[in-house]
Amino acid sequence: MKYGKSLIAAAIGAASMFSMTAFAETHVVTTAGMKFEPLVVKIAPGDTVQWENMPTHNVETIDGLVPEGTEKINSSMGENYQHTFEKEGIYVYKCTPHIGAGMGGAIIVGEPTNLDVLKAADAKGGVGRVVKKAISEAEAM
Repeated sequence: MKYGKSLIAAAIGAASMFSMTAFAETHVVTTAGMKFEPLVVKIAPGDTVQWENMPTHNVETIDGLVPEGTEKINSSMGENYQHTFEKEGIYVYKCTPHIGAGMGGAIIVGEPTNLDVLKAADAKGGVGRVVKKAISEAEAM
């Protein structure tokens, strides 16, 4: 009987883990000229963001404007890219060669755990515009 209960518990645990990945979604961000659309994407932990139509663009997270302890994202120039986000918080990113034209975006994963960090950041220019929009979206949650 002890073995049967362990087997049932293991099966339930495996089923719940499978169901979490089964519900994970892929969200698409496309480029249109010198901007990412949508500018801010709200997702759940475990979801994937896929950037498409990237002929002369890349995706690079901005140090200090991502949850503490997360690995930097820096995709290859001119290639579509995807990333699965596990850690909650706000991730601000840019297209490295086009941030001067305002080309950046933000991903809000679950709860915006680093909102105060973004509010305290002295972001200017294209990055500042993205940070302001991300803060506005996070506060509206």
